[in-house]
Amino acid sequence: MYQDPSDLSTFKFRRRTPGSFVLVPCPKVGRSLRCQGQLEAAAAVTLASCPLVSHILEQPLVIWYAWQETAGGVRIQLLDEAPRTRSSAKGRIRYSHIVPDFLVRMASGRRRLLEVKPSQRLERKIVQRKLAVAGAFAKAQGWTFHVVTQRELFAGPLLSNLRLLSRYRSLSAVSSLVDRIIQAVPSEGVPVIEVLAGPLSGIDLPTARIHVFHLLATDRLSFDPRAALFDDQSVLFPTGAVPWDPFDSVWAASGSSTGGPSASSANLPMDVL
Repeated sequence: MYQDPSDLSTFKFRRRTPGSFVLVPCPKVGRSLRCQGQLEAAAAVTLASCPLVSHILEQPLVIWYAWQETAGGVRIQLLDEAPRTRSSAKGRIRYSHIVPDFLVRMASGRRRLLEVKPSQRLERKIVQRKLAVAGAFAKAQGWTFHVVTQRELFAGPLLSNLRLLSRYRSLSAVSSLVDRIIQAVPSEGVPVIEVLAGPLSGIDLPTARIHVFHLLATDRLSFDPRAALFDDQSVLFPTGAVPWDPFDSVWAASGSSTGGPSASSANLPMDVL
């Protein structure tokens, strides 16, 4: 059974992979997540902001496996450790490894293994094989496995809202103004415009508005970022009142709404031993 540490880098296994790395600040882990490319960065922004995510590891582990082409498709066997060779004597069985993109621990304790791929690559045989391996490994650990593409990452207002708010996370806020805003938000919620025009009347509007952004970015207020693009009609709630979760909709487990192949449903016939 895999035991995830508090922090681990498998960067040495990915150095040969082309593409630039993007750093995404993540207060949940006290550092920036190192992401390969903009798609992974988009996923990291969402994970870092999700109130139901408690911990995130990027490139969390190396999964070794053996695979063989057969008349019926590809046979895959998960390995407990790295093999001493990359292929059998006659080359019939080959060995390789994958490094998944993210391992996510939810507040509930559940683990989710996440792969981020461009949708146009999902039909490639090598990609299907790797996704099958990741899905089989996740299943063996009792985790859920998720394949997320740009179609899910950029659908709706979620990512745009989170990127907007992230700009104000490190704002040097005025404590007296912060207290006024928090006290002005009732448990049943209130539109932003009512807070700005009521309890904050007389305060410079741009200053008041960026303080609202800051409180949302630092989880001292909440709203549903999936509902619509944030504006003055958005409804503010006290902290923790809107426990949104991307995994309960478009980031559902592989083989469901993502449309990506899983260990048992890839288009390429596979037999995971």
